[in-house]
Amino acid sequence: MHIHADVKAAVHKPEPAHHTSGGHAHVGVPDAPGSLITAIGGSATAVGDSTAAIGFIENFVQSKGNVSIAMGEAIFQASAHSAETGGALAAASTFVEVSGADIIFEYESVQSNQGLHDAWAASELDYFAIDIHGWSPRHGPIVIQVQQAFDQPFALEASYGNFAQVFAAAEAHGANALSATFTNALTIENNFSFVNAVGIVAL
Repeated sequence: MHIHADVKAAVHKPEPAHHTSGGHAHVGVPDAPGSLITAIGGSATAVGDSTAAIGFIENFVQSKGNVSIAMGEAIFQASAHSAETGGALAAASTFVEVSGADIIFEYESVQSNQGLHDAWAASELDYFAIDIHGWSPRHGPIVIQVQQAFDQPFALEASYGNFAQVFAAAEAHGANALSATFTNALTIENNFSFVNAVGIVAL
């Protein structure tokens, strides 16, 4: 997972995140009013005679009573084939950045393979974040991270030609809500496919 978004806002800056892998009790303290801001995205690149790169992201935030909840998903895949030995390259990455949450859960799966004439890569990231109004963990946000390899076969294949496709959606519901998406898709015949996207939501 690569964190490269720079989301800035006039909010209370939390203390360094407290990471945990179990359900332990945490003592909280009152917190100052702030905002919940999240950015999720990624990129996929394929190089070769035949290439394919796809990306999908969605990001959502909503205020419900005394809590604000954000969740999102990013999936990026790349595949390439080259008649030249070692000429196929593929890379995929995802990232998420969260500001203003008290509890954050992140799940990431990655997979890649490099062959003599073929290459492929995939990265998937899901997150869930909660901001409890008027309360914060004493030692900073509680962050739970899970990483593992894909548990299913890679499906994207580089058919003849060069293909790039990306989709992004962002929704924000509540007072002073904001949402935005940014996408790029590029192909160069017989050479290259590239996609990237970012979805930002804030309350």
